[in-house]
Amino acid sequence: MLTLLLVLATGLALAQPAPQFWIRNLEGQRFDSRKVGDEPIVVSFFFVHCVPCLKEIPELHAFISEELPEVHLLFIDPIKEDSKQDMIGFAERLGVPQKFFYKDGLGIVSRKFFRGVQQAFPTIVGLKGRQELFRLSGLPEGALAEVQKRL
Repeated sequence: MLTLLLVLATGLALAQPAPQFWIRNLEGQRFDSRKVGDEPIVVSFFFVHCVPCLKEIPELHAFISEELPEVHLLFIDPIKEDSKQDMIGFAERLGVPQKFFYKDGLGIVSRKFFRGVQQAFPTIVGLKGRQELFRLSGLPEGALAEVQKRL
């Protein structure tokens, strides 16, 4: 529990302006952060061979879908070597609809989130309006309840 509090406190203490970005999902639909106004966004950076992501992506998807349906949820894969087909298979294996998965093969979006910071997987970032609300390295026990409070 202490670890969870430290992770959330650190993430919240480092709150910073949210980057603006646009990206297309596996179905070709465009998401533009500038057009959602003050609606909350949760971005989860992953890759198809990320072991913790196998558990956390379905857990995060189920939680957001059931408890926070107004939140925009994006699973973004910035790894160049992960093909669209790899991602489709990954989404099917996890039972999460493809519309939540986005390919950032050139790393344009991920670089906006990880300026001067080493990128780690999974990283989950909560945004609202022009503010970053939290940044988590994975989903430690109890994190989803705290995420719900912050959004």
